[in-house]
Amino acid sequence: MDKKILIILIVVIIGIIFACIIFSGFLSVLFVNKQSTNLGNGNLEPQNILGQGSSEIQSNAAWASASPFSINSVKATGTNLQLSMTNNGLDDLTITSISGTGITTTAFTTGFSSGQNQVLTVTLAATCGAVGTLYQYDNVKITYNQGSLTGLYQIGVKPLAGKCT
Repeated sequence: MDKKILIILIVVIIGIIFACIIFSGFLSVLFVNKQSTNLGNGNLEPQNILGQGSSEIQSNAAWASASPFSINSVKATGTNLQLSMTNNGLDDLTITSISGTGITTTAFTTGFSSGQNQVLTVTLAATCGAVGTLYQYDNVKITYNQGSLTGLYQIGVKPLAGKCT
């Protein structure tokens, strides 16, 4: 008789665990806002409640804390990509070029003193797209000089991502 009670208890516990798993999945479908946006390549990008995709949020966070140059905001319109950049280093730096996948290498001789913010515009290889279209530019490389040291570069750990304006 004790074995039968033990078996019944085990079956009941397994049933309760199974029901909890099923119920929690059901609740997440009902109550979690899972909006997504089509990336145009057959993939969907999850959206948060403010309409930003996860890659856009990660991109903004990574570039905002990058060094020596941070990118504080990005605006893509037509074939132009405007980058609001800050020199977070202690030395004066001169940007000589910016390139990346989907970005035509753009040459500069723009000097930044320590802490200085400037807006630079690079040329995109193709038109960004309609307003609200998601973009992503990988392998962004900022080449710069620091005094007599030339050809230094910074490569982004995350792509530049956002929505066309």
